[in-house]
Amino acid sequence: GSPDEAPHGEREDDAPFDGAEGRSGVSGSAGGEDEDAQSPWERAGSEDSLSEHLHRQALALRLDQVDRAALDFLIDSLDDDGYLSEPLERLAEALCPREDAERFDELVHRLTVARGLLQSLEPTGVGAQDLAECLRLQVRERAAEGESAAAAALDVLAQPLEWLARRDFKR
Repeated sequence: GSPDEAPHGEREDDAPFDGAEGRSGVSGSAGGEDEDAQSPWERAGSEDSLSEHLHRQALALRLDQVDRAALDFLIDSLDDDGYLSEPLERLAEALCPREDAERFDELVHRLTVARGLLQSLEPTGVGAQDLAECLRLQVRERAAEGESAAAAALDVLAQPLEWLARRDFKR
């Protein structure tokens, strides 16, 4: 994926998320016949950063201000490969102290909902915690499209990927 170049913004009001307003996320499209031959990851990187690509898609979602802020915060929290490697609780701690238990729990809930929204965006697999989850998301999409090999692939991905990497096929 492309490096996430969007900086974290700061809000001056008491909203629970940083960087939620002031983004247009719109950029021109290069177009072309070979665009269909590119993977979504390649298209996302060729036109703009992955972050900009995701923010642009998020604009099409009908979200209230808090859910939009949560989604924008998660997009800005992705690493360079498009993974959301930090646990949601740790991300929530950056915005709200755990001591404020009610607000903290609400924030974790909002981030959980936003993570589901993030993972519904293209490219498939964005917002996964690691490679295994990314692959599972991609295979589940194929299974939903009726691809027959997807069920077998999901069975393989249910196992630790270290076994596959070591070629421990018996396990």
